[in-house]
Amino acid sequence: MRRLDRFQTDAAIIEALLGANAEPGKAEAILCRARELGCDPLTALIHASGEDQDAVYARVASMFGLAFVDDIAPFIVPFGPMANIDSFGQLSSVRGCWRGVEVVFLAPGLRQFVDLAGRDANARQVIVTSPRALTDAIVRVNAARLAEDAIQRIVRQYPHGSANTELRRPCCYGLLAIMLAIAFAALFAQTTAQPVVLPVLALLLVSPSALRIWAALTARENVPLAPRRLLPDAELPCYSVLVPLRDEAHMVPQLAGALRRLDYPPEKLDIKFVVESASQRTVMAVKRYLGDARFSLVVVPKMPPHTKPKALNFALPLVRGRHVTVFDAEDVPERDQLRKAASLLAERPDIACLQAQLLITNARRNWVTRLFAAEYAGLFGVLLPGISRLGLPVPLGGTSNHFRIDILRRAGGWDAFNVTEDADLGVRYARLGHKIASFASYTSEESTVTVHAWLRQRSRWMKGWMQTLIVHSAYPGRLLGDLGWVRLLGFQVMVAGMVLSISVHGLLLVSTLAQAIIETIRFGMPGGSVRASLVVLGVGYVGSIAIGVIGLARVGRRDLWAWQTLLPVYWMLAWVATARAVIELIRRPYHWAKTHHSGMHAMEKKGGPGG
Repeated sequence: MRRLDRFQTDAAIIEALLGANAEPGKAEAILCRARELGCDPLTALIHASGEDQDAVYARVASMFGLAFVDDIAPFIVPFGPMANIDSFGQLSSVRGCWRGVEVVFLAPGLRQFVDLAGRDANARQVIVTSPRALTDAIVRVNAARLAEDAIQRIVRQYPHGSANTELRRPCCYGLLAIMLAIAFAALFAQTTAQPVVLPVLALLLVSPSALRIWAALTARENVPLAPRRLLPDAELPCYSVLVPLRDEAHMVPQLAGALRRLDYPPEKLDIKFVVESASQRTVMAVKRYLGDARFSLVVVPKMPPHTKPKALNFALPLVRGRHVTVFDAEDVPERDQLRKAASLLAERPDIACLQAQLLITNARRNWVTRLFAAEYAGLFGVLLPGISRLGLPVPLGGTSNHFRIDILRRAGGWDAFNVTEDADLGVRYARLGHKIASFASYTSEESTVTVHAWLRQRSRWMKGWMQTLIVHSAYPGRLLGDLGWVRLLGFQVMVAGMVLSISVHGLLLVSTLAQAIIETIRFGMPGGSVRASLVVLGVGYVGSIAIGVIGLARVGRRDLWAWQTLLPVYWMLAWVATARAVIELIRRPYHWAKTHHSGMHAMEKKGGPGG
């Protein structure tokens, strides 16, 4: 009991841990911080000192005469099938066998250490480990269970909602047949059954544009939400951040720096780098930053499907926060983004998910990046706030969406087999009656800079939209019952319209321009059908240009307005990407075409970010 007598108070224990060279009053400041945030004093100490978590727990265990083990995975067994998988991230103890004796491996708080030290040594049967080591061991030993859940959760929570079960080959061929028929009609719109064909093509092309034009005309009302007040540190909840990575070791320093700059109490941050086991260089890059107690590493076993949503689902049961967000490898969120999101979610219990705006930083690189920046500015700054205000299904962006963790889990998480899991999840939230809203915070990220890379990325996106369309349309009666007529129409305009309007555009533009040239040469001016087709195409462009111009103005990028004149060329690229997506939907429906990023440092070397 001599050691217990020496450390009668928490302050004395903290002072002893800080050592003789600690600043006067440091221990009291740490305890005040712990009381203010409602966290354990050891947590406050680790973040205040910047020490490694394992080292601190080993030192405390030694002070109280307790055994410490930093790798307990060899001494525990997998949980049984009745264990609640969503509690894995909250566990502070687990049973195991140490040197032939059944023990409890425990990651205790400061008061638990004191209580344990007061027990008889033979009655303890406790081995101390750190919280991070405990979670890491649980993941390693239960990897098969977590992997199964990553794939099966959506089927259990939301039957008939997975691309793995509902993406049947006849449905894929049916969509292909529809798109081929539309493309054929567009190609011969000027010469075959023009009075019948053109109105159908006009409806497909103009409907999505009409929604964009409405969003532009009502732009004053279509603004992202902002909280009335920002919560102080004491009122903020624990917040989790998932960062899925694959073959992106060079991006880890930029990511770690951006996440460290977040204006959020580090004691309440749970940042998990989620890395596939095959990406060993990325795993090693992340390990170099694990001395920061905010960071942890989740290694995902190599198994199909090799997709981002499967990796996110693997980590979902380990999340400790009340809210969770996702950042991609190239993302640099605003410092106060999490504080804004937590404040808004506290103010608005009716909102289940918030979508931040994505801002392209390398817009000046070339014409592709300029048009991509305008597309994002219009989508996240004007269109999504507008359709959210209407109560229509909101197709989420793949990053910077902030979820209430309980709702996300009940909704089935992400679809591991959908390669545009964000859009699918937005539609599923709408079907379940959950509200999504845009909010006033930016995440900076980079655009692909070559046409080839852009086509690869856009082909994956379009394939995912096709998957989403097929999966959610598999049972039309259920879809109508979930959404109602108005939101069903919104779904068709946003999702089906996205897919089919691009199918129309490419060949309709080619056939119209070719016929216009022929008729101008022969008759001196194009005929009525050509002029009508040009009007249809023009209306299609107007919607995208309108929200793009407004969105660019809101982010201070009026210098990109003139580049909107190249929108027809940009849409032709999208048509090529869509054609590739259809082929992939048939041949490799679950293949994830990885987008590679250079990072801010590389952009600065090549001329600087685009603002």
